[in-house]
Amino acid sequence: MQDDSGLKRLLGFSWVYAGFQSLVGATRGAKWVAENFWRAQEGQKIVDIGCGPGNTAHLLPRGVQYVGFDVSDSYIEHARKKFAHDSSKSFIVGIAEDFAAAPPGQMQNADLVIMNGLLHHLDDDQALTALRLARATLASHGRLVCLEGCFLISQAPLARWILKQDRGQNVRSEQEWKRLVSSVFDNFETHIVTGLLRIPYTQVIIEAQK
Repeated sequence: MQDDSGLKRLLGFSWVYAGFQSLVGATRGAKWVAENFWRAQEGQKIVDIGCGPGNTAHLLPRGVQYVGFDVSDSYIEHARKKFAHDSSKSFIVGIAEDFAAAPPGQMQNADLVIMNGLLHHLDDDQALTALRLARATLASHGRLVCLEGCFLISQAPLARWILKQDRGQNVRSEQEWKRLVSSVFDNFETHIVTGLLRIPYTQVIIEAQK
């Protein structure tokens, strides 16, 4: 579930979304996650579920095969135009429910699946479907890395307030994230991180394998 009321509706435009991400330092934070958790290498296939306008593709090394997947026609159209010159990057419009049992060939056997700020926009059933899609997409040795907002038992009031203003209406606690992911993956870890954004925003990094 997503709150698109008031000014939040503007974030549905790819150029507004990109500007907001730049303002809060999301690209810098994502770069740190890419270097320390994605650890993508030349020759790998990377699938980005909930890719938005494809901004994270710039954070990956040359020589990877990148497949972006998103429900938004406007985001995917923007991404396809932006990377029209790059045959190593492709983009698919769809919803997880349509592909969770049998992902498109382009998405199969991924070395790395990333979901960057997607799951907190989804209720539990939708999030489980997205996680099942990620699992079905992964190669036997592949990894899933998710980055999400996270409530803590003990948390600064401003950080908690900012999390509650997020467009995504399903920001969860670390224990809730663990319960959700454990329904699909037996092998996973969570890491709480702060300071990735210019605003006090607590996040959790989830690493999972088949």
